[in-house]
Amino acid sequence: MLTETTLCMGCMNEKTYDGPCKLCGYSDLDPYIPTYLAPKTVLNDRYIVGRLLSYNGEGAVYIGYDKIAGAKVTIKEFMPDTLCTRRKGETLIAVNSRNSPLYKTNMSEFEDLNRTLMKLRGMTHIQAVLDVFCENNTCYAVFEFINGISLKTFLANSSGGLTWDQVKELFPPIFTTLSVVHQAGIIHRGISPQTIFVTDKMELKLTSFCISAARTANTEIACEIFNGYAAPEQYTSDEMNGTWTDVYGIAAVLYRVLTGTAPAGANSAGAAEFPEPMLVNRNIPSNVSKIIMRGIAFSPEQRIRDIGDFVSRLFAPPKYAGMNGTNPRGSEDVTQNLSAKTQRRLEKQRKERKKTIAVMIICGVVLIIFAIVFALAMSGKLTPEPLPDSVQSSVSGENISSESGTASETSDAAANSDASESEVSETSSPSDLGELIKVPDFTDRRYDSTVTRFGDMFTFVPTYDYSEEHKAGFMYDQSVAADTMVEKGAEIKVKVSKGSSTVVLPDYTDKKSADYVAELTALNIKYSIETVIAEGIDYGIVAYCSKEVGDLIDVSDGETVIVYVSGV
Repeated sequence: MLTETTLCMGCMNEKTYDGPCKLCGYSDLDPYIPTYLAPKTVLNDRYIVGRLLSYNGEGAVYIGYDKIAGAKVTIKEFMPDTLCTRRKGETLIAVNSRNSPLYKTNMSEFEDLNRTLMKLRGMTHIQAVLDVFCENNTCYAVFEFINGISLKTFLANSSGGLTWDQVKELFPPIFTTLSVVHQAGIIHRGISPQTIFVTDKMELKLTSFCISAARTANTEIACEIFNGYAAPEQYTSDEMNGTWTDVYGIAAVLYRVLTGTAPAGANSAGAAEFPEPMLVNRNIPSNVSKIIMRGIAFSPEQRIRDIGDFVSRLFAPPKYAGMNGTNPRGSEDVTQNLSAKTQRRLEKQRKERKKTIAVMIICGVVLIIFAIVFALAMSGKLTPEPLPDSVQSSVSGENISSESGTASETSDAAANSDASESEVSETSSPSDLGELIKVPDFTDRRYDSTVTRFGDMFTFVPTYDYSEEHKAGFMYDQSVAADTMVEKGAEIKVKVSKGSSTVVLPDYTDKKSADYVAELTALNIKYSIETVIAEGIDYGIVAYCSKEVGDLIDVSDGETVIVYVSGV
């Protein structure tokens, strides 16, 4: 659907005159690529689509305008052009039936990725996801509009590079952000000067998160790989990507920022021959130079594995040097020359790394067990024998108990699912079978699991509000009374509790920033994160908050808590 507007579709500023925009030069007569949305298209009855900003194998990015918020936004449309197409003048995307399963799988990953990012919008150094919705046989993510330029452009305008002192000022918030993103289970795979933006407040923001197939070679969709910044494992679909993949990307960015030149592409003939940073720029500290080279090691096994370890080493005090610039004790560990406090801190970091490795091993074992169980389930070896007719009748006659999140409810999930089918159909007359169904009582049931169970029978329209009597995520009112007979697909408006309007700020002592913000998110507490230098507190650990532990936070008023995280 197109709309009439006085906004310029090139920059979303007001334009009350004919001809090209005096601010950006865009004209309504400019042609657009017919595969993508036409300017002035309206999505979700809220967002006006402007000109196309960029596109890759995953989809397209447009400038946009939020009519409700009255603000510019950026809109990303899932549209892998190797799997689908669109006719000029149409909004609906057409998918070939042969590509349909792969298209749906990738679209599901796109939606999950952006919904996870939306939960992290308190992180001020990633481009915030404001909304995610499905329309036109595809999915859209709406992002904040960044007033700024790419790091690539910024470097070109500032003599090509930065000093180490400037890097120490600019980059710690990005390091902290990347660590939190990794702990949320997201790998970027596209960290480069093109995907890091410098805002008008001289802050860095990480942008352009994509699904894995869009940043890996030899997949079914066209890949976007930033040569010089992409890790070697991204050039093949056979090798696993992980946190170490992003370590390569951020280390390569630091190489470019400090030396003025990008490292050779991991797939190029001279990739293994590029010089160490301090040989290009002798003002780069030796220890910094060596850690960057460890970050861009071609072998994932030889590369620093996670961002926390990378940053700890990057900012670690340099080793003691004698009069001739060498360690007087040869290869001996020089931590003995450091203060007792620093030695204790380094020892604590080593213990933390050992714990991390142990957790990774446990997670690996769990994944292997899960894979075995999944394989058995797919082969049918775990499929239970069908119940006798008498038992099935007994189960069909039972009512579904209200959801309460207890262990007994979880163990009876399969039985409840069968009972649910019976509950909405057992009173239908033979002539109306498949046409009329009975509405269950949804009070005190979880909204998400109810939609999963009954989503193909009813159309749920939720309204979220705070409730002192009902747990967050549970329904407490419905527009159609229980036991009413309605047509399949009927709309039911439900009220869903957002939990109490006032909550207690939880303790942050010794907690990693990702774990703590997950607690705040679960409590509906809005937050922002700032990086500070906190002596004696390890990297990535919460140092303090703008509110005291135990303070009451009014979440209904949108009260924001500032979380200060140790950056170095």
